[in-house]
Amino acid sequence: MDDMIGGIYPKPKHDNAPSFVIGKASINVAQFREWMQGYLKENPDTEWINMDMKVSKAGKGYAVIDNWKPEGKSQKSSEDIPF
Repeated sequence: MDDMIGGIYPKPKHDNAPSFVIGKASINVAQFREWMQGYLKENPDTEWINMDMKVSKAGKGYAVIDNWKPEGKSQKSSEDIPF
């Protein structure tokens, strides 16, 4: 199941929008604030939240957290550097 982001509502771009416009989104501040407070409580060290904008079968836009992380990449510490 996707982790929905509360309060963010993506919308397709308007037919007459210029080519550099990729879409629109609305943010319900009260809903987003409530979601963000809960998310930060569970993830206090979060610096970035990546999201995917999706469309439901009913045609409504919604946002979900993109938790993808590359496999096999390790963080090197300064002790690993040979100089």
